[in-house]
Amino acid sequence: MKEYINRFGAQVVKVGTMEEPMIVYAFRKGICPGPFCESIIRNRPRTFVEIRHRAVEHIATEGEVCEKRASVAPARPRAQSRAQPARVNEATTGRRGQERKRPYEVRKPQARGRADGNRPVRHNFVVS
Repeated sequence: MKEYINRFGAQVVKVGTMEEPMIVYAFRKGICPGPFCESIIRNRPRTFVEIRHRAVEHIATEGEVCEKRASVAPARPRAQSRAQPARVNEATTGRRGQERKRPYEVRKPQARGRADGNRPVRHNFVVS
C-alpha cells in the first residue's frame, strides 16, 4: 500500500494535473480490491490529501492487526484421521449416474394423426 501511494503521488506530480476529481477517480480505479478499496468506495474522498491520510491510518491499523495475530498462539491443526463429509450433490450425482444409465434404444417412428381404423364415421346427410 505504501509503495502504491508513493508511486501514484510521483505520477501525479509528473503529469502535473491539479484536477482533484480526476486524481481521486484514477486512484480508485488503480487500487487492488480489499478492505481499503471498499472503504474508499463507501466513503468517497474528495482530495488526494484525504486519500493519503486514510491510507496512512489503514496501514497503521493493518500493522497492529498483523502484530496481534502473531502474538496469539496458532490454532491446533485438525486431526487428519477425520474423513471429510461428502458433499450432498457429489454423493447423489455419483449414484444417479450409475443407476440411470440405460442402453440406447432406437425410437420407432410413430404415425402422426389417427390411424385408418380409428377414424370417426362420416355421415353424408342431404337436406332438400
